[in-house]
Amino acid sequence: MKNGSRLCRSFLIAIGILILASCATTKLTTVWKDENFHGTIGKVVVVGAFREPSIRNFFEDEFVRQLKSRGVDAVASYTIVPIGELKRKGFLMTEIRRSGADAALVTRLVDKKTVGSYVPGEVYVVPNYYRRWGPYFDYIYQPGYMVREEYAYAETNVYDTKDEKLIWAARSRTLMSGSRRDLIKSFVRTMTDEMASDKLIK
Repeated sequence: MKNGSRLCRSFLIAIGILILASCATTKLTTVWKDENFHGTIGKVVVVGAFREPSIRNFFEDEFVRQLKSRGVDAVASYTIVPIGELKRKGFLMTEIRRSGADAALVTRLVDKKTVGSYVPGEVYVVPNYYRRWGPYFDYIYQPGYMVREEYAYAETNVYDTKDEKLIWAARSRTLMSGSRRDLIKSFVRTMTDEMASDKLIK
């Protein structure tokens, strides 16, 4: 009895780990890099173009933290540009250049969608040997159900501050499940991993 309970518990834990491992919240849909750009970014200003100051600040701070962990000198734009001035492109770029950055990374939300999908019912077997000998298994039917998932679509661009030329761009889709902070951390990790893969950063 005890051995069976342990096996069942271990099985459930293993399934839980597999499910968590497969739930990547952010996936890249398109990535582009200017083939004429060579070398890596030295210093970058991170701009989170979001309406809520708290979200912008956390987003930029997380990007700065992860970029610095890879040896990139990064600055959060909220430390040099007030949120009310983000729409003034000329002012924004002037302040970014004044900071000494050679690149600007800008992320903005481009769309939100709610997607509904039907999960069909299934029959599964429940072992009954702890209760009686026969029948050895019971069969249980689980009816189908609808699942609604919300996705956020974002655009992340990296510009050379010398001529404001686009040198790297990525579009992404994020499943909005979990806290905002966890989603942002996952999003930034996906972006920095891809930027490193494209030799934009180390």
